[in-house]
Amino acid sequence: MNRIFTSVIVIATLSCISSESRKKFSEDTYRYWPSYQYLEVENLDTIIAQTWIEKDSVISGWDWSLPSWIVPSPRSMVGLQRRVGLNTPFQPLNLKFKSNAVGVLWVKWRDLEPTIGNYNFEPLVDRIKQANSLGLEVVLRILGHSKLRGYDDLALSRGDAPLWLEDLGVNFLPKRDSIKYPRDNLNFDPAHPEFHKRYLMLVEELAKSGIPEMVIAAYVGYASPTNGDEGIGPYREQEMIANDTVQHVKERLDTWGKAFEGMEYKIYMGGTSHYGLKKGFGIRRGFVEMYMYRIPDSDLGQYIDEKGYLAVDEDAPILRYRCFNGDENEEYEEVWATKSREFRFGPNTDSYPYRYFTSTLRALQMRCTYILATGHLLPKMVPFMSLELGRTVEDTPDVWTFLRTSYIRGDYYKSQDDGAREITTEEMVEGITTKNFERWLFQRDSPGYETQPAIRIDHPIAMWMIQKDKYYDYIARSGKRIGFDIDDQWGHSKNQIAIKVTYFDNTSGDMILKFSGGKNMKSIKLKGDGNLKTATFYVSSMEPNSMDNNYDFILEASDNTESIIISMVRVVGARSNI
Repeated sequence: MNRIFTSVIVIATLSCISSESRKKFSEDTYRYWPSYQYLEVENLDTIIAQTWIEKDSVISGWDWSLPSWIVPSPRSMVGLQRRVGLNTPFQPLNLKFKSNAVGVLWVKWRDLEPTIGNYNFEPLVDRIKQANSLGLEVVLRILGHSKLRGYDDLALSRGDAPLWLEDLGVNFLPKRDSIKYPRDNLNFDPAHPEFHKRYLMLVEELAKSGIPEMVIAAYVGYASPTNGDEGIGPYREQEMIANDTVQHVKERLDTWGKAFEGMEYKIYMGGTSHYGLKKGFGIRRGFVEMYMYRIPDSDLGQYIDEKGYLAVDEDAPILRYRCFNGDENEEYEEVWATKSREFRFGPNTDSYPYRYFTSTLRALQMRCTYILATGHLLPKMVPFMSLELGRTVEDTPDVWTFLRTSYIRGDYYKSQDDGAREITTEEMVEGITTKNFERWLFQRDSPGYETQPAIRIDHPIAMWMIQKDKYYDYIARSGKRIGFDIDDQWGHSKNQIAIKVTYFDNTSGDMILKFSGGKNMKSIKLKGDGNLKTATFYVSSMEPNSMDNNYDFILEASDNTESIIISMVRVVGARSNI
């Protein structure tokens, strides 16, 4: 988890355990998602993709289906199982859906170099080969900074760094308040000359072992107080650019670059370094469970535009150069709702399927190529996610928008924004309205096409970036007419497409789809039964930008219908030839 040196993460943890955060909900608060059921690795073979229906239709609930001809992007990776240490083999997955599943392997420097200068990569090579025998590529993470993890009798055994570093006179980084942070690691100082020299030698020996050619990706981190080697240098997250001025950090990245020469795209960092990005390295974050985080983030292209829409700068380096772009969506075990983990996500697991749903969509909105996921609380979303990762507008099988609303603190946004977005006095007081998760399909209000947030879902905790007293999301928008625009670079819209509209059937009347200048339309009857449904409309061809305000299509309530309530719209290429 990427919760390194930043103070806002600490604030997040504290807010999670406040009495204000420990909300109880009625049984129907999260009724649009199934009840909590954690799916273990050995049960992944029970997951099947949602059925694709090749005709106009209406189904209950969400629709995550995609046509059978679609295969995963070669840039995609889904971490479906993780191994810590070299003693436990990877399991066969026997997946019934298409996915570039990878095995995530954490190993200790302590095990690779048990005595000074004596390297033993053979067990690591054997474990990689064992994973490969099951059809799994390996994502490698070498942990190497902690002497101790935690404060109990097992703290020393959980450490990662060779103990002989202490004999070389390597000092330790100061720990934070042990009462406040009892689980903090005791870390060696990466800047110490002996540590630095030996660390570079380890990476050089790794290169000689042939392992860079054997793995699909490899992680580069730094000493951090919490589990895992997080970050990329000594400066905290808000000052990551300062790490590019640190000589030993640059030398570490240089050495990793040489070890993976010609394969620099395999390297991903635990924090942002422009020095590393210029080498072709990627980045892995790790807290998407707090799904409104990283707003804004110029390195990821995330910002809120002047009209309050969450937007993506496709020219951000990680997107422009198509680097490794990863996140982790993993904290769904029951323990996260207990005192031992400070009730990080509330006092029970009721909200977990909703958070999993929203976090998955946020990871895709951020254009991730890699996700480490556990729990799989919405099984039908796993095949969907596997086919969505790693896409660009040129090769994505669908485009979509999730018509949601949250409220981000104005002062928080201002503190993170290097683009100097103008924040109004009202936004500083009320929070910045943050609308939609979008992937190349855009919903925009305009005169005659105004919408309002609809269907409130309360947060189980007080997330640090959310405006005080607005700890809730709206998961739909209502309006008489709602306009949508497909990114002009998406080629499928020239051929047959399926428009999938997830809506709340809260009124009687008709919902009408209009396109091609209004000359063509389709409609469905609304029953007013209050249920969540998805309607599919097949369209043989569409004239681009032919509706009002250059919309590609609009959804409209009929004359006898006050409004429609739309949650998600997906436009899917229904034929394999673009």
